[in-house]
Amino acid sequence: MLIPWYVTGFCDAAAAFTYSRSAGTFALYFSIKQREDNYRVVEDIQKYFHNIGSIYKGKESTPVEDKGCSNTGALFRVTKVDELRIIIDHFDKYPLQSKKKLEAYSVWRQMVLYKLENYRGIDYTKLNSLAERLSEINSHSRAVKLQAE
Repeated sequence: MLIPWYVTGFCDAAAAFTYSRSAGTFALYFSIKQREDNYRVVEDIQKYFHNIGSIYKGKESTPVEDKGCSNTGALFRVTKVDELRIIIDHFDKYPLQSKKKLEAYSVWRQMVLYKLENYRGIDYTKLNSLAERLSEINSHSRAVKLQAE
């Protein structure tokens, strides 16, 4: 069994708190993507979170000019709002340590809780506002990561 702080540390480096918009609805996601040789740790994290979500095995892609290719991997993703509550319970008890990841989690958490509390009467203006904030945080984090490389 994994230690809770290990899970938090791993997620601080490798997890994503994000969403997608389609036809006026919001889908919220918690995910961890790893290389195939880390498949076991992805399975262990899924077990730690009471076997919620799904693990998808990625296929190796063919090389693209100036892009290289991607290796096979594992994607652990939780999408059901009631299961995302388990993710929130963990990170509320064992908080993320990096500033940007914690900031992204905080906005994402608001989105999840809002959907849970307003299941039948969602104000999409509020969710759009939170989504814009989350996108800004996540895009800034990616830009900083690219600059470091």
